[in-house]
Amino acid sequence: MVYKTKVTVLSVIIAGLAVVYAGSLVFDPDRVSARDAAYAWLEAKSVPLVDGIELKSANGVVTLAQKNAAWFVSVDGRDYPAKEQRVEDFLNLLSKKDSYPVRGVEAASHERLGLSEDSAARITARGGMTTLLDLLVGDTDASGAEAYLRKAGKNETRSGSLSISNYVSSAKTAWYNLRLFPETGSLTVDSVQRMIVTLPPADDAESDSPDDSADGIAGTSSAVPSVPVTLTFSRANGGWTVNGQEADTPKVDAYVRAILDAEGDDFVTDAGDATADPMSFNEGRIVLELGDGTSRVIGVGAKLDSNKRNASVSGSPYAYSLADWVVERLFRAEPEFRK
Repeated sequence: MVYKTKVTVLSVIIAGLAVVYAGSLVFDPDRVSARDAAYAWLEAKSVPLVDGIELKSANGVVTLAQKNAAWFVSVDGRDYPAKEQRVEDFLNLLSKKDSYPVRGVEAASHERLGLSEDSAARITARGGMTTLLDLLVGDTDASGAEAYLRKAGKNETRSGSLSISNYVSSAKTAWYNLRLFPETGSLTVDSVQRMIVTLPPADDAESDSPDDSADGIAGTSSAVPSVPVTLTFSRANGGWTVNGQEADTPKVDAYVRAILDAEGDDFVTDAGDATADPMSFNEGRIVLELGDGTSRVIGVGAKLDSNKRNASVSGSPYAYSLADWVVERLFRAEPEFRK
């Protein structure tokens, strides 16, 4: 009987301690603060409804629109392909619960934190005619690690990592999908069977020589236009040839991959439809002949004062701006591929 009494007493004590411990967890200030800080700006159920996003910052306005299940960047009434994964990551960031502790609830602090309506950066997400999120992004805190945020029309101010601030202030080019060729399972290195590369003329395409005059008189000169240099790559015996000579197959494969993965550094938004004037892109040319009988063509224009070149791609209505180093990767000299 004494044993049972002791067991009962101990059980009661253990139960009491468990209740005390549980209470300490529930009412622990740090835990309460963490629970209050957990917050998401956009409801997860609203993410599939978003079909338009507007980002306003000191760097300008970026307008994203979803059409036929694809995202585009709208510029002056024209749509340019957007990075689908970047838009998806951005929406996931807005809808994911994270630590956004409350920093104030008074409207008087908004201007000091850069959250007034006329000075804050702004993210507006819409679904049809409905505004799903209207978020103001203000200054960074004293540590430089967090930014202040609040929903438009609300006084409550929270802070969080700079991720949202970085998205809203990024330039248009950060949202553009500037790949010359889309990532598809049908367009791979193995699908390319033949490649014809016509190199752009060298910078000194015209040269003067005292012995090149028609009458052979020294001291006179005539301009001699350069002859276009063409490289023809063909598959043969499980490898590649270049201009009929055996080539270093791994180097050619890497070259083809570099062409398929090439990206511009901007769209040429004032060029209109890139297919309207093909002669604007006839300084250099790459033709990829595929195993299914189709082909893909890249054409580049003359070198600009910026050392960039504009380019067109068959099947695409867009004109791309190519950095000088990209052009150098696309147009290579034959000796690089000799075995």
